[in-house]
Amino acid sequence: MNIRKITVFGAGIWGSVIAQHLAKKGFAVSLWEYNETLLNALKTMGRHPNIPNFKIHDNIHLTGDVTEAVANTDLIVFVISSKAIRLFCREQLKPLLNGRIVPVVSASKGIEDKSFKTICEIVEEELPQLKDNVLAFSGPSFALEVAQNVPTKIMLAGADDKLVARVAEVFNGDPIIVVPAQDRRGVEYGGGIKNVLAIGCGVIDGIGDGANAKAALITQALQEMNDILVSQGGQAGTVYSLAGFGDAILTGMSAISRNRRLGEKLGTGLSLEEAKKEVGTIAEGVNSVQSVYDIARKNNLNTPIIDAIWQIVCQGKKPHVLLHAMGFVNRGNK
Repeated sequence: MNIRKITVFGAGIWGSVIAQHLAKKGFAVSLWEYNETLLNALKTMGRHPNIPNFKIHDNIHLTGDVTEAVANTDLIVFVISSKAIRLFCREQLKPLLNGRIVPVVSASKGIEDKSFKTICEIVEEELPQLKDNVLAFSGPSFALEVAQNVPTKIMLAGADDKLVARVAEVFNGDPIIVVPAQDRRGVEYGGGIKNVLAIGCGVIDGIGDGANAKAALITQALQEMNDILVSQGGQAGTVYSLAGFGDAILTGMSAISRNRRLGEKLGTGLSLEEAKKEVGTIAEGVNSVQSVYDIARKNNLNTPIIDAIWQIVCQGKKPHVLLHAMGFVNRGNK
């Protein structure tokens, strides 16, 4: 498989950083963005407005036209909202690909409501010719740090070992090291659940109860993550991988994590809508809370941390219910 042109859907921070990384490696990259304001800013400025010192590489072609973006492409990378991917595949890509097989890498994270399908499964369902040609790209990777050339390891998971190895070659290169994996379902569930846990870590920050409590939260929550992951067909060991434990630590402990920041706003007593407005950019964990909670209930799993985060996000409960779930029952009762 000869890969020369790559299409990246989504020119947010992570999508733009991925496109830049691939362009620097010599690939021709079409970077598509639906938001006209952002797209025009990128074209006019030649820089990304939300990434410091980020000059768009000459190998990147910016476009808002899906047809133009996928023309003669050899690889597609999704970095758009998980909520949008099913309709995007059905309404935009399906008629354009017309049965053509193009490998897809999903850098989007999330779990679909009710169906509990992962992003890769949604893509394969809407574009059945891509069965076993869709890969998950997930791990501890803040886009702004990658943009600053910070060393980063990310997992790439899929059923076809040869395809995984070939696509890993495409992404491998300073500052990114790609770790191949077969447990695509486990990697995707890890990526979705850790965003939910990061909201919980932020709630602890908002309450003001410190690093001790967050460390205890992550330790307890990892067992819940493992139980959910295994219940959905993932491998038990994946929870300790870059896509599980590694990503949970990064997203839950760092000040720049959007999911953690949203949780912090909730922890100060703001409503979900108020918190989302203050954070500004999409925190994908919000899209996964209901699904993760429903999976736990459907499988009769013991998940007090997940349950408490769901109560805060989806029912507007006071943030101290999370501390109660950890056993600190006297907190916040006054």
